[in-house]
Amino acid sequence: MEIYLSTLDRKKIFKFPFIESKNVAFSNPLVSETFENSSGKKLTLIGEEDLRTININSFFPHKRYRWLPLLTFLAPACLDFILKNRKNILKVTIISSTKTIIFPCIIKDFSWKQKVNKDVEYSITLEEYVNR
Repeated sequence: MEIYLSTLDRKKIFKFPFIESKNVAFSNPLVSETFENSSGKKLTLIGEEDLRTININSFFPHKRYRWLPLLTFLAPACLDFILKNRKNILKVTIISSTKTIIFPCIIKDFSWKQKVNKDVEYSITLEEYVNR
């Protein structure tokens, strides 16, 4: 699985350097509401799909490990891209063996810490951006 973030004009593209599919969680909830009618029976109304979210937990390498692809972003460049574009609308592209998904998003949450070996462990939540 490969996941990219880019600016909307695609002038700046960032590829997450190391992602294991077990550390990526997708959410695509439905908007629903449950209420009680006059005779005390509970009814549920199912609405439209809510905003999609992606949560990634992984690390940014501080050096070029031999098992990483040759053109891999290292921790300083990764942090630079994410922190500079934190308040921007981005485009996320997810490429898997079965399909490709592309949609505009925002960085809803980002937390990170530097490990003893100088790699940067992080958690990021990307939320679909809809302007309607």
